[in-house]
Amino acid sequence: MRLLPLLSPRAGATALPLHGAARGAASTPTGRLGRRAAVALALLAFLPFLNGLRADFTFDDKAIVRDNPRISSPGRAGEIFTSHYFGGPLSTAKNFRPVVLLTYAVQRWTTGKDPLPFHVVNVVLHVATTLLFAAWVLALGMPRAPSLAAAALFAVVPIHVEAVTGIVGRAELLVASLTFLAALLFRRATDGSRLLPWPYAGALVAFLLAVFTKENAVVLPGVVVLGELLRRDAGEPLVARVRRKALATCGLLVPLAAFAAVRLFAMGGLVSKKEAFFELDNPLAPLPHLIRAANGLWILLRYVAKTFVPLGLSGDHSAHALDLVASLSDPRAGAGLAFVLGLAALGLATLRRQPLVSLGIAFFLGTILPTSNVFFPIGTIFADRLAYLPSAGLLAAAAGLAAAFPSISDGFRAAVLGVVLVTYAGATVERNEVFRNDERLFEEMVEKVPRSARAHYNVAYLAWGRGETVSARASLEKAAGLFPRYYDAFALLGRVARKEGRWDDARAAYERTLAIKPDYEIGWQGLAKAEEESGRLEEAERACVDGLRRQPESGPLLFQRAALLHVRGRFEDALAAWRQALGADDGNVRARLGLARTLSALGRERAALSEVRRVLAAAPGWLEARFFLAERYEARGNVVAAAAELGRATRAAPRNPDPAGRLLELAVRAPLARGNAFTALSGIERSFGRPARNLALRKRIEAFRAMEAPSSVGGP
Repeated sequence: MRLLPLLSPRAGATALPLHGAARGAASTPTGRLGRRAAVALALLAFLPFLNGLRADFTFDDKAIVRDNPRISSPGRAGEIFTSHYFGGPLSTAKNFRPVVLLTYAVQRWTTGKDPLPFHVVNVVLHVATTLLFAAWVLALGMPRAPSLAAAALFAVVPIHVEAVTGIVGRAELLVASLTFLAALLFRRATDGSRLLPWPYAGALVAFLLAVFTKENAVVLPGVVVLGELLRRDAGEPLVARVRRKALATCGLLVPLAAFAAVRLFAMGGLVSKKEAFFELDNPLAPLPHLIRAANGLWILLRYVAKTFVPLGLSGDHSAHALDLVASLSDPRAGAGLAFVLGLAALGLATLRRQPLVSLGIAFFLGTILPTSNVFFPIGTIFADRLAYLPSAGLLAAAAGLAAAFPSISDGFRAAVLGVVLVTYAGATVERNEVFRNDERLFEEMVEKVPRSARAHYNVAYLAWGRGETVSARASLEKAAGLFPRYYDAFALLGRVARKEGRWDDARAAYERTLAIKPDYEIGWQGLAKAEEESGRLEEAERACVDGLRRQPESGPLLFQRAALLHVRGRFEDALAAWRQALGADDGNVRARLGLARTLSALGRERAALSEVRRVLAAAPGWLEARFFLAERYEARGNVVAAAAELGRATRAAPRNPDPAGRLLELAVRAPLARGNAFTALSGIERSFGRPARNLALRKRIEAFRAMEAPSSVGGP
């Protein structure tokens, strides 16, 4: 497949030489991308990410996409617009991104939890962004060959893997594609003597969608103005063009005003206060402004370096992963500022002869500075995905600089470009494999950033999930040693200690958690569990009460306290506690089943049965509720009804031996249940084999077969 010739300076009569010098009227750019170049760019953007389609949900993909209850069904769609990106009320938000969440929701509703469709959409968005970027630069009258070279590089650079192959990188992809789309529509709407309403409305809608996809889209008006200032095909004086488009440009402030209104009235401010950010995620957040700004400018150099030389790319750059500038006397503080000033000077110096360089530099600085922590803290110190949109400017500037030396032959430039594209594409393919699953991603984090507490915590969490408590404990102790305020690490250490029966260590871990973050719900839950599991029920209840003083609306703590009161035999208190828990979350079926158990313990069987039927109406496949209902029927002497419930449970979970075993046990001790058991037996043997592969179930089947023929059949 000959992609490079399609991007070369000879690809079409209207192409410019790669160095950008005009060679007669035939070399004048038309401003159009062209079908052949579009196909070549689309293939370049698609093929290196093809192996990434096999990746699973990794890292934040699970919490935000796969396991996010807010996007699980259309009935909960309203929660997308009333909660922030990571869940919780808008008043506690650091961000508000309903558009990208809505794209995940639609896919969850239509394709379920299969990761493949999510990856396909991301790659399609990357292809679209590449094409829109190329179309926008060409529409501004920039030299064709270096513009296409910049887009080709954008298609394949490895620093984009986190944004494209990581599903939650979609926010970056959407913002970038909507930014270029809005800029193109604005240009089309305003280039004539009269404003075209439909393209202009499209630009406003694209901008509105962009700002509610991710906050960094607020730079779009600046992108539009930048394009107008630097375009080379206008055919009219700059001042006249600016005057003619001033009113239309001001219209771009309408989506910006809507964004600002939501931030102010729903979230309490245009930017989040630095207290909203955990220093593990962004160690720059608590620093004095000048020190934070110095670090932010220094880190810009890191973005530039990793865009062009993709060594040391990692999915984590949290606390202690990077060496910070500690004072303004640090040479790096001056180096960062000097770099930015140098870039600005280069942009000014090339403004007349190499406008693509000026455009690229201005675009890079304008899109990276809002996420650089220079002006205000954001949620992270550094992330590969944040380079997605700004890298377009860097690559445009680099391509423009490469075209600035007419003494170098076009053939040599094309050969170098080919080598770079192949190298980058190969590195992208290789990096996609890191995102195949959490195991590879987290192991690579520890290898690349061994001083990252989060990397060690992530490895520990995987080990904990596999039941490897010794390995999990070692990684957690490493994480806590690197970042002593890591309350999540201490909370997981508490769970590990509980699993190993080390109750004193568990209490100590949870107490350390709560000393760091006193209102941490999970810490109070864990402490109460540790006390309960060690037989200290009174202390467990006290932990719940103390936690509820700090989190009075905590559904999990309300549930836990009600369950403890029931276990302690304080049924009237438990009854009130269950109702309080349901008041906080009426749809909590576990709390409603707990209420049914307490009602039954108080002798209020009819009310208990009513509650458990409500549970089964909401969750018909929940075995625990079926078992409880069967127990209550049997206790009331209605063995046939109990057997019928267990039969339903067996059909609901044909691969689970528990309901089948319970049904057979009931049939052995109660002859009236044997009809249901005989009816279910053939299905049980189909599921588990004959003889059953499950030893306990096999014994129950043998005991049942030893009984005489059924005395009745059926159920209620």
